[in-house]
This record gives sequence, structure tokens and C-alpha cells, in this order.
Amino acid sequence: MDATRQALMPMRRHRRSGRMSLTPLIDCVFILLVFFMLQTNFLRPRAIEFTQAAGSAGAAAEKTMIGVELHANGSVWLNGAESSMEALRAYAAKISEPAETRVMLAVDPDVLLQQAVDVMDLFYQYDIVNIAMSAARTFD
Repeated sequence: MDATRQALMPMRRHRRSGRMSLTPLIDCVFILLVFFMLQTNFLRPRAIEFTQAAGSAGAAAEKTMIGVELHANGSVWLNGAESSMEALRAYAAKISEPAETRVMLAVDPDVLLQQAVDVMDLFYQYDIVNIAMSAARTFD
């Protein structure tokens, strides 16, 4: 009877499903998502806009030009004369038309970037936003 039963019944083969499981792929995607979320800085950085140092001669002649130099020894020069940050602040406070004022900032290569940013922030406090940073040079 066992032999006749086997003969009458078709043979069953165990077939594997042709589908792939997406569970491992979804796990990898979530792990990557968590990783990138933890590594991302969600604070928005404050950007400082620079203008080109070279411009048209007619536009530059109408504006007040301020020359500021930052030397490697820590000294600040205002319009060719040695000065200080306090004197620079007082000079910026006296400017009557900040929108028509242009600042040319020349920085020694050995000066820390933070010092240049401090000078730019000082002018920004008095609404003087037209600041151009010249190519790095070494002062004597």
C-alpha cells in the first residue's frame, strides 16, 4: 500500500521561494540614517559675505575708503598709522554714512583668522558691511 500511494501521488519537491527578504536592506538603511543624523550639525553657520577687492573706479571714488592692516605682532594699523582696537571702534562709530563706506582689510599671513573676523565684526556692529580682504602679505 505504501508503494501504491507513492506511485499515485505526484512527487513533492521542496522549492525555495524566488523572493528575497528586504529586512536586511531596511536594517542597513536605518543604521545609516541614524549614523548620519548623529554626525550632522543642525546649527546653521553664520556666513560672512566678501566683496571683490577690485571694482570700478567710478564707484570706488564715491565711497569713503578705510585701510586696516593686521600685523603678525598683534598691532592694528588704521589708514597707515598704528592704532588699537578701541581706536578702531571709535573711528567706526564716527562714520556718518556706513552704507557708503568701504573697508580694505590687509592681513599678515601669520595672523590668526579669528583676529580678522573680530575686526570684521567690529565694522558689522556699525552697519559697515562693504569689507574686502586683500591678499595676504608680510608687513615690515
